[in-house]
Amino acid sequence: MVQLSQALAAILLATGIVAHPGGNTNREILRRQAHLDHPNRRSIQSCKRDLVASGWVREQHQRREARLHELRVAAGFAKAHELVRRDPAEVEANYGVEAACTLDPESTEGPYWVSGELIREDLLTGEKGAITHLDVNIIDTSGCKPVTDAYVELWGSNATGVYTGVQAKGNGDGSATAIKTNALRGLQLTGSNGTAKFITVIPGHYVGRTNHLHTIVHHGAKLLPNNTIQGGTISHVGQFYIDQNFLGQVEKTSPYNVNKQAVTTNSADPLFNMAKQGGDDPVLKISLIGNKIEDGLYATIDVGVNPKARQNPQAVNAWTANGGVPIPNSPWAGYPDSCRYCGFRPPKEKKDVLVEE
Repeated sequence: MVQLSQALAAILLATGIVAHPGGNTNREILRRQAHLDHPNRRSIQSCKRDLVASGWVREQHQRREARLHELRVAAGFAKAHELVRRDPAEVEANYGVEAACTLDPESTEGPYWVSGELIREDLLTGEKGAITHLDVNIIDTSGCKPVTDAYVELWGSNATGVYTGVQAKGNGDGSATAIKTNALRGLQLTGSNGTAKFITVIPGHYVGRTNHLHTIVHHGAKLLPNNTIQGGTISHVGQFYIDQNFLGQVEKTSPYNVNKQAVTTNSADPLFNMAKQGGDDPVLKISLIGNKIEDGLYATIDVGVNPKARQNPQAVNAWTANGGVPIPNSPWAGYPDSCRYCGFRPPKEKKDVLVEE
């Protein structure tokens, strides 16, 4: 598997495919490859026996069934007494095999991470789209137990492929119209079962990337009076994706269907292809709440982390009462033209070889 990953990485590096508008994925591909090659790396699949034996897999399956039913009842698509459960033994046997909800990639924070976001479940702030109730479960792959009291940060673009809290060329029309809002950004604390809950939308596509959500996992952070966090460590930086066939259905709905940016499919996205390596599956498991996408969605994913790991992502802006404010000397400042993290570029004499400037 390592040899396959390295071969794929070499191919993707040679293509020089863009990441975010005007950017380059090379730095991000190399970061993912280094994670795959790390001798201490363990995925959630490595913990299957322990998670099943402890009852966690069965408990989470039953909780998720109940949560989906609760959402369906609240939306008027089911009666409280109509809950039908799947055989938990079947779920335990197939955990980590057929459940599209196991994830252990390290990826990039990207150029649009804004630090200092609020702790909140509902991230919508007026944004429209395929409303998604998302449960993110955090698992300690070094001890095979759920991670409690960790802050999970989540952000993504809106239905038309625009990130809030930032201004950059290629982020929508490049204007400052979105910098005053923190829509589709926030953090949640994991509970005793390792779950953080969000309400967001399926992100829209934009030039160079397939649809995806970003996440960062914080440990030991201090809760501040203004409902943000400070300090602590970061163990995980990752991205979540959506099944391509389902994306095709989402993109036909409003307001996704007015997004005129070029589409990049999962199969054409180099970071998606790298995220699928090493036995991982970064695709959300999504269920309809009603009869159609517009009725709402329920999504889940399990994230494997090593709480002792230390990642050092860099934000481009910080969220304040006045909106997103640039962080001095951020390596993402000036994206995509002049930032230190803009990627690798080929030397003039050899267009097919990429080196770091």
